[in-house]
Amino acid sequence: MMRVSDVTRQYPALAKIAARAAGSASAAIQFSVGHFADEQADYEPPDHEPPQGIGEIMTVRIGGVGFELHTWSPVTPGHPPAGVLADELGAGRFGGSVMINPDFLYDSAYSTEILLTLGHDPWRPDYADSLMVTLAYKVMTTAAGGDVPILFLQSPVAPFKDPPPRFRVDGSGEAPRVSNGLALRMLIALDTSNPRKRLALVRNIAWVAAEYGMGLQVTDRRFGRVRGEWWSVLRHEPDIYQRKKTELFGWAPDGVPDCAQLLTFVGPARIGASAAIAADLLARNVGLLSISEATLQEVAFVNVVVPVAPARKGPTAASGKCLPIGAGLGALARDCGLTARRGARRTGPIEDTPATDYQLLRTGPVDPRVGEPDDAVYRPIWVSWQLSSARDVPSLVLAHLLADKHVVDGRVDYTRARAAPNRQIRGRAKISVALDPVIDRVDVPGRLSDLCSRAERDVVTHLLGEGVILRTVELAIAWRERWISR
Repeated sequence: MMRVSDVTRQYPALAKIAARAAGSASAAIQFSVGHFADEQADYEPPDHEPPQGIGEIMTVRIGGVGFELHTWSPVTPGHPPAGVLADELGAGRFGGSVMINPDFLYDSAYSTEILLTLGHDPWRPDYADSLMVTLAYKVMTTAAGGDVPILFLQSPVAPFKDPPPRFRVDGSGEAPRVSNGLALRMLIALDTSNPRKRLALVRNIAWVAAEYGMGLQVTDRRFGRVRGEWWSVLRHEPDIYQRKKTELFGWAPDGVPDCAQLLTFVGPARIGASAAIAADLLARNVGLLSISEATLQEVAFVNVVVPVAPARKGPTAASGKCLPIGAGLGALARDCGLTARRGARRTGPIEDTPATDYQLLRTGPVDPRVGEPDDAVYRPIWVSWQLSSARDVPSLVLAHLLADKHVVDGRVDYTRARAAPNRQIRGRAKISVALDPVIDRVDVPGRLSDLCSRAERDVVTHLLGEGVILRTVELAIAWRERWISR
């Protein structure tokens, strides 16, 4: 048997670098970031269509606050200094450019996802829960180490429970999931030449998950399985979780946070940068209400909603700042560190980590409206599409879902779209809908199935009415994520 040498394995990587350089007009990628809250009536989000060149756009919202990110390659070549150039453009608006990192190579075809569950109830974290999320974030990023790229990480997300054994493996027995719960979902790239790396990563996370009573699932990689199908490693143990939360963070303030900062760490995508950020946040006792970490065109964005310490809340009006990461983390610890000294741990300087030249974009304070009491239970609906032109597909789908008499409320939680080199727009989204509470629980799966099929048909009809050619439309809407990929 012929062995493939390490040099031979590098050829695809070198070809990928050359292809990206040839398809880009600049060594840098331009970006815009928007921080928004429902009460910001004057906020104008960036355009959905890239202003020039090929780009990506991502939006995420939870608790009435959120982020919108946009990257594109400029037509006029630019060569800024290594790192990030960022400016404040207005209330909650930032823009700049990032020198891309050609060493951050990955292949999305060889990736796996990990789901870490802290709880299955609808999202309503208290201050101690926010610190547990920071701990879980550190565990996942540290396990990735210095040689596993993190492509995506988000919390809260829809937790997963295995259906009973009597149901078929196609997911027909999967119960409707809670749209957002205390869970973290991470997508990592894989080195196919070293399968032990993936096993070591999962093993490291599993040890800590078992200690803290967290549930753990990984992508089911058996033949014929698709995204959204999970292999359960550990089940969530709520009693253990509550005990460990009290042992570690019993000193945390009582109640749920009602004041938060919106933060975006931005810089060249580098392995180990997110682990450095996570370690620093935990060392400063900074909790996380939500997090959305993504790599867009080799630019890393780590977006977090951080509760402000109750002792340091004030009537300050919301404002935005752009700071180097060292100064930004110092200011963050002053406002959001849940203790001044007690339990604080020493941490090495962030300047000695892969996140050394990152910028911190900060907006706040804002009201995150954590887990407001509501009789309605929100269910996730996943959307996948490909079109020949840029359109706000998630908003269009949501409008058709809300038109159904059985839907009492809905929102777009997450969307990501990319303009491919052939000008096709590809995207995915997650929409949360609340059905009429009078619907019996056993009837919910049937209602959701009818709702998704009807919305898919109506949205396609709407697009055809606007002149879109049928053969250029690919659209899938389903409340079982695994059905999107089939």
